[in-house]
Amino acid sequence: DRMLDDFRGWSHVDDFCIDVAQPLLAAHPVETLALLDRWTRSPNRWKRRASVIAFVRKAGESGAFTDTVLDFSERLAWDPEDLVQKGVGWALKDNLRGAPARVTEYVKSLRRRGAPAVVTLYAIRDLRDPARAAVLAVKPHRQS
Repeated sequence: DRMLDDFRGWSHVDDFCIDVAQPLLAAHPVETLALLDRWTRSPNRWKRRASVIAFVRKAGESGAFTDTVLDFSERLAWDPEDLVQKGVGWALKDNLRGAPARVTEYVKSLRRRGAPAVVTLYAIRDLRDPARAAVLAVKPHRQS
């Protein structure tokens, strides 16, 4: 936990998540999930980014953490930091492979609610038409 206080860039965070956090998640899921949950609320942007990047690649493709990713994404999709938003999009993109229907509906919900485009566009980066077109067709609901 304290180690991330000294990180100063996204590349260190991403390497840490893939090489350290994901193996910890596999070996000690309860403890690691609790730590990542705390990081979603951290004032440290690198911890917030790490909380979702821990679920990219194989962790995302497995579909084992879809509920957690959707919960964390809900907390962080509107984060003021661009690199946190990109992390959310990346986690959603990789989780689309493990739970396509659920994640696609969630991304549509984000678009409907006016989430930052960087989140939703990163999330659908690998989708092809007509699935991609269906997500892009969703427009924000305007309040009168």
